[in-house]
Amino acid sequence: MTYLEKIDNRIFERIVNVACYQTTNTSGRLSVYKELVALASVSRQWHALVQPHMQSVLILEYQTVPANSSQKPKSPKSKRRAVWKSPSIPRNEAALAKEHAWNTNVGLLQILGKQTPISRMRLQCFDSIPDFSQFVSAMDAAGLAHCSLDSVTTIEIMDQLDLAVAIKASSVTENGTVSKRHVDASRVAAAYLSQHLPNVQQITSLSWNISLQSQQLVTHLAQLYFQQLHVLTVPLAMPADAQFKVASNLTKLYVDANVLQQLGNNVISAQQLQVLKLHNVDAFFSWEAFASNANSNIRNELDFSNLTALSIKFSNDNVVTTTDFYSSLGGSKYNVRVSMGRDRRRLLFPRLQTLNVCKLPYTYTDAWRMFVDSPLKRLAVAGPYAHVRYIEPRLLRNLDVLDVHTVGADKHSGRFTSFIKSLLDEESPVKSAWLRHAELFPLSVSRQVKWQHLTELCISAYMPTLAVLSLASQLPSLLRLTVQRIAHDTCEEELDQPFIDGVNWETFVSVPNQPSSLSIRELQLHMGGEGSVPRIPTLQAICYILLCIPSAQLLAIKQMYWKYACEFIKHCSNVHPHLSNVKLIRHVFMATKSPSVFLE
Repeated sequence: MTYLEKIDNRIFERIVNVACYQTTNTSGRLSVYKELVALASVSRQWHALVQPHMQSVLILEYQTVPANSSQKPKSPKSKRRAVWKSPSIPRNEAALAKEHAWNTNVGLLQILGKQTPISRMRLQCFDSIPDFSQFVSAMDAAGLAHCSLDSVTTIEIMDQLDLAVAIKASSVTENGTVSKRHVDASRVAAAYLSQHLPNVQQITSLSWNISLQSQQLVTHLAQLYFQQLHVLTVPLAMPADAQFKVASNLTKLYVDANVLQQLGNNVISAQQLQVLKLHNVDAFFSWEAFASNANSNIRNELDFSNLTALSIKFSNDNVVTTTDFYSSLGGSKYNVRVSMGRDRRRLLFPRLQTLNVCKLPYTYTDAWRMFVDSPLKRLAVAGPYAHVRYIEPRLLRNLDVLDVHTVGADKHSGRFTSFIKSLLDEESPVKSAWLRHAELFPLSVSRQVKWQHLTELCISAYMPTLAVLSLASQLPSLLRLTVQRIAHDTCEEELDQPFIDGVNWETFVSVPNQPSSLSIRELQLHMGGEGSVPRIPTLQAICYILLCIPSAQLLAIKQMYWKYACEFIKHCSNVHPHLSNVKLIRHVFMATKSPSVFLE
């Protein structure tokens, strides 16, 4: 085989992989899946490449089917482009079974044989509310019961319906719950699937916002598979009468906290969990659903010995009175350990590396002590300043990534500045940090910043130009600096064309006595909100920062300032040669993402 032929084979393989991925690995409809039949009919080579993709997933799709619709095989003339006829793939679409509103590719999988094990089953709906009343009869008519599905280990739920539409469906009652008829139908459908897919270990969803009807189905599925599940990352409905046995194999769990507490006590082994994401947590949340190590002799400890990532998103951040909180404990407020949750056991996270806490209630003033002994590498905290300020500084001692996002009234302005100063003064190996605050008061920094290993910093808070440069001068390893607000756009003089024509760019800003940073390579200055007009002081701040950081090689700014910055660089590059090395780009939205996306 020649070198050119090898290259051609690689190209063919990449083309086929790209064509198949959208259908078999993400959210492709069955109508798109059928196009793989034509793709596989191009040649024996393409058939060999396509077939493993086609056999990797069993698709069950709920569709809107017209009452009198019927599909007839297309005439051979409509497929003249097919050069080679595959002996194992049907030339018509009748093999894709359709009964009522449920459609599936099981017929085609039976024809293809068992060359590649089916590893995933995807249940999806795009156009209408799923109704499981005819599910079993539709799957029986399609021949699912005669298909060997022992190799299926994953069930994926793809539900792209708008929740508002789903709630208005006939299967939903006036109080927002699913009707009894639908609950019973989904229970029968789940039992049918568990009978034919006995080895499922994962139930996942590509979106957390799935319809109430799909939530009912996955709740019944979770109940049936609970003891053997390793991954459960799909929203469950409230299990009013469900009895869940102990899940001793779960390693990854995303769950609504209200649903979790309905499952019962000691139903999930804390020791096995590696990733845990809790949604809709309230101030009275209890950890009682998690079971301690059966071999542990210490009853008052709950050890998440293998947990590496934890996300806790509270439902609201309103202040809960101390009286209400201790009343929920059913005991005296004295000598009671107040940790993050109502459970009185001591929580241990000896391997926790990623922690994301959003909207922490004010009540838990000592919640952070739970994580002091954890080897945290990534920490994201969001909520009102009055709640976030209690963060334990010792948590920064091993961090690589930090994201602090606060909101608060102007009365806390000075305190917030002190809070940020205290974080910056804490010695930390943090490499990437995002400091965000929603208010308009200025943020200043001290001269004792100890984040000497920081390479990426984003500041989304009002910060004077000199404060930005003072901070940059104390960060010797900083490579990328992003600043969103420098000046008050609302009270500044606007830029216009006469200004450009008459300005002396060489005297537009003062020349700094010395550079503020010789390490920064990338600057992103995002001053000017959406719909704003360009203003002179903001442009002066951009230009001055550029002069103070001669190592900068890239400057990203808002569209409204781009032409002015171009003029500044053009006229001043002779006096300041480093400006000729700056690549100027323009964009409307920020290019960087918050570090808090690590658990999304």
